[in-house]
Amino acid sequence: PQKRAEQTKKLILETATQMFSSVGFDGVSIRALELKAGVQRGAVSYHFEGKDELWKAMVDRIMDRFAAHFEPLKTTILDLDESVGTQALMAALIRFSAETPEFNRLMMNEGGHDTWRMAYIVQHLREGPISWAPDSPSSLTDPHDYYMVIGAATFVFGVEHECRQLFNVDPT
Repeated sequence: PQKRAEQTKKLILETATQMFSSVGFDGVSIRALELKAGVQRGAVSYHFEGKDELWKAMVDRIMDRFAAHFEPLKTTILDLDESVGTQALMAALIRFSAETPEFNRLMMNEGGHDTWRMAYIVQHLREGPISWAPDSPSSLTDPHDYYMVIGAATFVFGVEHECRQLFNVDPT
């Protein structure tokens, strides 16, 4: 029973990631999520205290993936030449973005709204997996530089269907 409960929770989080990143927080109902995940009615309430807590758990899960891409670099990146270190960080960001395009979609949905959800994500970015890195979100001062780099490295993975149709290329 415990293994099945863990599988159900994982399935709910995977489905929540897809739905929250594609239609936004307000576009997701718990019942629609349970139906799409193919789980019993009430499963979300059993595993999470509500929609807000499910959303936070989904973001935490994405940020854990984010950390997994950057943590191996932590011990050596600060010893590298700045340009080599920046290249290593960008490569990790691009790999993460290719494997988790939902993150860019989530940022596009949430980034235009001044909500507790955006504050939750920003807190993760400032204190999270790359706060130690030079040019991390916590140390950058020019938003144009930040979004130019982030956009150039990640946007194509959030619009992969456009890329496939426009260029006949899978961006991953």
